[in-house]
Amino acid sequence: MTDKKISIFKRHENMTPLTVLLVFMAFVVLMQLIGSLRYGQIRYPTFISPVNLLNILMQVSVAGIAAIGMTMVIISGGIDLSIGMLASLVSIFVALAMSRWGWSPVQAIIGGIFLSTICGGILGFIISRTNVEPFIITLGGMMAFQGIALLLCRSREITLQGQLDVFKNNLIEGAKDPITTLNLIIPIYVVIFLVLIVAFWLIMKYTKFGRRVFAVGCNSQAAYLSGVNVKNVKLLVYIVNGALVGIGAVLLLARINVGIITLGQNLEIDVIAMVIIGGTAMAGGKGNIWGTFIGVLLLGSISNAMNILRMPSAWQFVAKGVIIIVSVTLAATSGGISSYLNRVKEKFLKQNKAAGSPCS
Repeated sequence: MTDKKISIFKRHENMTPLTVLLVFMAFVVLMQLIGSLRYGQIRYPTFISPVNLLNILMQVSVAGIAAIGMTMVIISGGIDLSIGMLASLVSIFVALAMSRWGWSPVQAIIGGIFLSTICGGILGFIISRTNVEPFIITLGGMMAFQGIALLLCRSREITLQGQLDVFKNNLIEGAKDPITTLNLIIPIYVVIFLVLIVAFWLIMKYTKFGRRVFAVGCNSQAAYLSGVNVKNVKLLVYIVNGALVGIGAVLLLARINVGIITLGQNLEIDVIAMVIIGGTAMAGGKGNIWGTFIGVLLLGSISNAMNILRMPSAWQFVAKGVIIIVSVTLAATSGGISSYLNRVKEKFLKQNKAAGSPCS
């Protein structure tokens, strides 16, 4: 039996999004180097300076936490369009609890995450116990959460007095960027994001629950016949997703200090894009947390680079759309191209062997 060489893109499922990320970063660095020649000297590209890389992490942490839950949902064969308005609802609830209801920050945070978990669980229960498409259920949930949030805040913003500033504390106070001499900042919410990435990677890769999520996404009927409680797995996925959205909403509120309905607007679009760019299949059954992490960094890098290069904000949407198309297309075609090249190589070797070529 001859061993077939497998493409590096097939051996390492995160290679495609990682390649796109590195190519994009190289392009931005090249553009900065070319731009610096106008001043008669080559300057160090600020895009890859430590302070800017940490800035990208800060910008994407909240969406990245929501993307972890969305990765699990999509792997299980579902989708959740409600996370943006759910985040807005939680932020308004937590802000009201602290500023008007007399709750302590700890009580408000626990209450907000509990509310988000319950909301995610309600949607998950309906999806797991009926044959209605998750798209429709979560679309209805998005509208309902928006309405409840508006009723709570009476269409007004709720301003905090810094009750959640602890999440913005710099863990490396006094550290300087050797390139720009600016202060380096790693707030607590970035560490929370990174810890959750590692924790859920371990859960999805090494636990029975993680394997069952993949099984349900690959073929729910086969998973059921093999003894997996498909309904409860789907329910638990949406519960976990709701809890992660709640955590993200609290951290987003800590960053902005204002509870307002627009806080989570279009969050679901960015999160789904991050997950798909990271290699998670919309059909379910395929994906991983580290791929999503790369997708999160890629989308964050696009917005950051556009600002550094002083390009109009409208081009950010163009760039994001092109990156999504390129990433998904590469992921879909890399395996096919590799298989085609292997078939051509095998055919060539067989012809040489039949002709008695010394290459055989």
